[in-house]
Amino acid sequence: MKVKCKRNIVVKGVAHVVGDILDVPENIGLDLVNTGRVEVYEDKLGLTDRAIGLTTKSAAALTKRAKKKK
Repeated sequence: MKVKCKRNIVVKGVAHVVGDILDVPENIGLDLVNTGRVEVYEDKLGLTDRAIGLTTKSAAALTKRAKKKK
């Protein structure tokens, strides 16, 4: 499990500073996440912006709000 340090911590006898990305076992990673010392790190490279290829022809029709009744 990859995690990113939010605080200076020591894991398995090795000191790590804020911003370090660690590869730790699942059980240790979950303990650190639950205590708030680290956050789960996800690679941003695999994500793609799906809205780039969206056109008005392929998009769903917009719904407009009805006028306010008096």
